[in-house]
Amino acid sequence: MATRLPLDLDVFEENYRRLRDELSSAGSSAKIVAVTKYLEPSDCARLRAAGYGPLGENRSDDLIRKSGDEPVRENWHFIGHLQRNKIPKVLPRISLLHSLDNEPLAAAMNRWLESQDSAPLDCLVQVNVAGEVSKGGLTVDAAEQCVPDWSTRYPLLRLCGLMTMAPHVAPAECRQVFGALRELRDNLSAALPAEMRARFTELSMGMSNDYRIAAEEGATLIRLGRILYERSG
Repeated sequence: MATRLPLDLDVFEENYRRLRDELSSAGSSAKIVAVTKYLEPSDCARLRAAGYGPLGENRSDDLIRKSGDEPVRENWHFIGHLQRNKIPKVLPRISLLHSLDNEPLAAAMNRWLESQDSAPLDCLVQVNVAGEVSKGGLTVDAAEQCVPDWSTRYPLLRLCGLMTMAPHVAPAECRQVFGALRELRDNLSAALPAEMRARFTELSMGMSNDYRIAAEEGATLIRLGRILYERSG
């Protein structure tokens, strides 16, 4: 369980502006996804009321609790491991899944969306670029096979790019991981049909300790937690 942090909205907004401006000054157009694992539901509601979002949650039960009784899909991304038994509760609450990492999950999601006569759901395929046993995600070789296959076999999963988590090492050592994910996205995109290639653009990579390197390597979505909530300096 993550340690809860009280939301000081002034601190959050100051940090958010500072980080957004830093990314922009470095030539990055990456979007900040505020990770909510540190927040209570009431604080998530305050962020949404202030116009921030989509927010990113990594635990399905917390997403259900924090998104409320009448969730708005556009308000939330799901960034953690999704269990198949949570599909009916999670999918109606999100606009983007960052962590599609196995075929049984892909098949179950597509089947559930079909049963609901639902519009397609935007998804990112999680790739374990560093090959860490402790992290989920496809190997690079598996992703090269699965992305083109899933794009056609599961039409209600709209594959929009890739996600990875870098090892807990010095930020500079993450560059190879992020660069490899970008190269994989570009190679996969080139092999997709034109209509799929146009949307296969996203790279969800980088967190509070390594976001600068991720931005330099082409991240389009950066998942930030504590750095947004704690007073800088």
